[in-house]
Amino acid sequence: ELMRVSQLWRDLKHRKWFGFGHDTELDPGEGGLALFCPACPQPGINLPPDWKAWYDQQYVIDGNFTAQHMKMNKPEMDVSLSDGKGYMVSEIPYQRHLQQSLDNKERSTCSNHRAINAANINKSNLRSTGIGATACTRHGCFVPHSVVDFQKRGKVSKHVMYMNTDYSICNALSYHSESITTALVIYDVGCQWSVNFGSRVKSSSSLFLPSGLEIIPAVGKFHLAAHKVSCFPRYSLNFVKGAGHLDGEILETLWAPFNKISPTARSMTQAHRQEVYDDHMRDSNWKKLVGIVPSLLKKYKTSNKCLEDMNQAYEQLNAVLDSNKVAQWELDALKAEADHGEALDIYLLRGDKGRSYLDGMMDLSDGL
Repeated sequence: ELMRVSQLWRDLKHRKWFGFGHDTELDPGEGGLALFCPACPQPGINLPPDWKAWYDQQYVIDGNFTAQHMKMNKPEMDVSLSDGKGYMVSEIPYQRHLQQSLDNKERSTCSNHRAINAANINKSNLRSTGIGATACTRHGCFVPHSVVDFQKRGKVSKHVMYMNTDYSICNALSYHSESITTALVIYDVGCQWSVNFGSRVKSSSSLFLPSGLEIIPAVGKFHLAAHKVSCFPRYSLNFVKGAGHLDGEILETLWAPFNKISPTARSMTQAHRQEVYDDHMRDSNWKKLVGIVPSLLKKYKTSNKCLEDMNQAYEQLNAVLDSNKVAQWELDALKAEADHGEALDIYLLRGDKGRSYLDGMMDLSDGL
């Protein structure tokens, strides 16, 4: 009874906070009981009338394989009070999407990260092997109605199914994004995920994207080191205009406190677990909201100081370089920025292969 009362209290309190406490006939809708980032661009909410030439979206996707969920003995007895109203997605549409996508496998040719292999864990006592979430990459706010469960399935070797992350990012990109034309999406295996993302969306009846949206895929700086050499220039945040000094790993910092409640939520009912997770993410976003002003002010002061230092270093370097080469490099950089993909290979380091040990020994023997 105490657990049931706690669920009812949580639901009533959140409905009151978001303006649905007195009108019981008004439905909050998907993500209607969730806070989001106050600083990230949201048309109609925090942008000026002439915003279109200046703003884009920047999101990061990541999985947490500690947030598992055990099978329920009597799932038919479970009652959800706020399914899909917070950060986790609505269960029935999500399960329908998974059923449509079960045969959609793709061959992985690059990274052997846990992002691929852990998602394929098969444990018979688990209903979910973890969760996947999308957050704004600058401030670390969870996106409402974009957190998904990873379902258990058999090992698929080097074939990967992106059904979970596709659903998460499509929901995130559709959240308060009217007329935004560009989105930076950072994912540990973004080099593989992005290849057929567009075709997967087109062939699915449950995945939707805003029309005219250009997606720029990238890989977080920590995970990029484990990728193929060719991934470095094509998916590095260092070469994405407007990315600044993003590391693309901010969700890792959000999982640390989240993992403290995961063992407790592991054996809850599905609805109770969803409500607890929503509550934790709502609290995380609230802390971001109340701390956003001092955080941005501190970063602003730091960036101003760093800008002066970098300008000085740039001028010193530019003074000793051939002006014709600099002009050509600038043209190449602009072309690579516009074309993306293989055009960014101009940033790939091409060092000459060193002499072998045998060559060195032969040189020494010739001198004797």
